[in-house]
Amino acid sequence: MLNDLLIQSTDSSNNSLKECPDREDFQNAVDGANLGDTDKLLELQQLLDKHPEIWNQLGDLSKHSVMSLVRMIAGENRCLHESIIRSVQQLTLDLSESQQPTTVERLLISGVVCAWLEVQLAIEKSTSLGEESLRRSRFHLKLRESANRRFESSVRVLQQYRIREVKLVRLKGKIAAEVQARQADYTQILAAEYPWLEERTVLGE
Repeated sequence: MLNDLLIQSTDSSNNSLKECPDREDFQNAVDGANLGDTDKLLELQQLLDKHPEIWNQLGDLSKHSVMSLVRMIAGENRCLHESIIRSVQQLTLDLSESQQPTTVERLLISGVVCAWLEVQLAIEKSTSLGEESLRRSRFHLKLRESANRRFESSVRVLQQYRIREVKLVRLKGKIAAEVQARQADYTQILAAEYPWLEERTVLGE
């Protein structure tokens, strides 16, 4: 992933990306930090602070989870691997109701995608047991049922979040109408009568 990112960032055709650090220098800093060299660790920290596009990609735990599940499902089949990645990307787009979902919504969508992959992995494992023992078959059946429950739960939570957001939009519209009718200050009414909503607004939710 790091090599791909460095190559992409140094592509002269993409002027929107910052100039990436030298690949060899960066790798030396990583290797030294991993070996306990405090100077190299400081250098690595400075490089990451200077190039947030690197830690934004490498530190994306949701992406790591998805890629781990994809590798477990696809195995050594590169065509299947690449096809699943594209399927996951399309599913993520389909689940996004806007081009700029909130941070919470992105996390919930990621949870749905990971849970869906877990279901597919559990199905594959349970249907490829062959002449396995009854105990092992029961274990995989329970694993499949557990994955299904997590998937259903993640979908339900995403739906509930969106229903709540719609209610909040309507509530804000109601408050705006009250402000206009009473010729009052919006922020004052928000603080006095809807403090919990004011807190969400400050947090940018």
